[in-house]
Amino acid sequence: MKQDHGTEFVRELMGDEGKDQWLLVNPRMLIGLVGTVACYGWAFLMLGTSAFVPSAAAAGTAAGGPHLCFVLGAMAALACTWAFSDFFSRRRRVQYALAFACTGAGAAGLWFALSGLWTLLSSVLLGAGFGLVYGLYGEFACLNFHVSIKTYVLGIFCCALAACAGLLFAGAEMGFFFALVFPVVAFAAYACVFAFFHLGRQPVVDRKTSDARNRVVWRSYLATATAGMAAGFGLGCLLSTESVHSGAYAVAEVLVVGTCAFLLVDACRKNRVNETITMRFFLPFAAVVAFPLMFAPPALKFVFAVLLLCGSLFPITCSLSAMCKHVALCDLSPIRAFSFGRLICLAGIAVGMALAFLGFSSAGMGGLTYETTSAAVVVVFMMLVIFSASFVMTEDNYPDEARIRRGADGEKDEDAGSAAKGGAPIRRLEAKDEDGAEPAVGEGAVARPGIFHIKCEIVARTYGLSNRQREVLGMLAKGRNADYITEKLIISSHTAKAHIYNIYQKTGVHSRQELMDLVEDTDVAAAGDMLQDILDDRT
Repeated sequence: MKQDHGTEFVRELMGDEGKDQWLLVNPRMLIGLVGTVACYGWAFLMLGTSAFVPSAAAAGTAAGGPHLCFVLGAMAALACTWAFSDFFSRRRRVQYALAFACTGAGAAGLWFALSGLWTLLSSVLLGAGFGLVYGLYGEFACLNFHVSIKTYVLGIFCCALAACAGLLFAGAEMGFFFALVFPVVAFAAYACVFAFFHLGRQPVVDRKTSDARNRVVWRSYLATATAGMAAGFGLGCLLSTESVHSGAYAVAEVLVVGTCAFLLVDACRKNRVNETITMRFFLPFAAVVAFPLMFAPPALKFVFAVLLLCGSLFPITCSLSAMCKHVALCDLSPIRAFSFGRLICLAGIAVGMALAFLGFSSAGMGGLTYETTSAAVVVVFMMLVIFSASFVMTEDNYPDEARIRRGADGEKDEDAGSAAKGGAPIRRLEAKDEDGAEPAVGEGAVARPGIFHIKCEIVARTYGLSNRQREVLGMLAKGRNADYITEKLIISSHTAKAHIYNIYQKTGVHSRQELMDLVEDTDVAAAGDMLQDILDDRT
């Protein structure tokens, strides 16, 4: 295949359907991917290890305080980003500077560790820095990866978790410096991404419009919080009973990376592990796996904790990809919607970790024995999971594309204001010709093309699009997605996504909304001779 605009083509070796397909990787996008991997690796190291707390890492123990404070700091940052989304959407440099300052102060405080209180405060600052930069990378993912967001999310998780395995070789003495590489790379990569993709000039969706378009229901957030609670409970159990440099950590690394790899292969092939099915199977699984923690000896608790952690990756990755896709599909404010969704997930992680640290403390709590406290928290955890299951398993939780589009088709008023008010996800450009007919793209030439099709043809000729890309352009400008294009043109999904990607590259846009705006803003009167050529070709 021909390379275009510095694009590199990577062969996809997933299944018979993908034998002749290609995954497209832009060099600039690759920098963003590296930064996103570093951002998630940063979170995984802080949540699952003591690498960022040198005093605890050197002693081979894990105190619950710094981990919980990190989560609380990240939650506070995401809550602020959500509450002031209009401000941060227009001033990404301010958010970046605040993230950098909080991260630097938190890392310095943890390194010097003057007191236990200072360690907790530094953990809060480090978590706040992560939460702020996490929101920025969430926006980047929503804007650029939404075509195959689930595949990207799972690939990022695989790479980030695999990179965390380097801690086993770094040792306790160098663990802090190894962990510090992740935020450094995350900040450096985002600085490049901000310049490459001109994020400072991205159109801003205000909070009121975004909230009106949002179709996520409360059950979705409850499912996300429950998945986070299971992950936090598994992590808390591991941190309370195992050393990061023990064989248990190595086993956990292999299993979690293997789980993400399995999900990645499934996403590339049949994509059978969807959001709703995942939650319906995960909740009973979580209760069954957690039950043996009441009786298992301390040396074997990590086995069930790892299983619980691996199981939680199914709904966590699904909910994350569903949220990012929903942001792109409904044209929401990426910073606002992503921050709130991840805030809910971190809230669940905080609850799960707090329960685990209380129950699996070796000294027991309040004069109670270890066996009593561990059994009590397992019962509480199972009750919370069962409570969640009674709501989550009743019907579909995530607003899938078909349901959203059915809602959009029911809208009578197609202007932007009514779309926002009614929650229509994508602005539709339905132009009619002089007789009121609606010519469809790819259904043959018409003698008098409507103004919409003339604009599409002007854009196609201006940017040198191929004949097939012109057909895809017309559908994209009407708000159609890759699935619709695949069905209409009778091509594979990967081919449709490749056409979409190439159109974005040639026209210099970064989202479907920008492409729709490009077509709508095209000045037909200024086309001159090109307009006459178009009319002659149509005759």
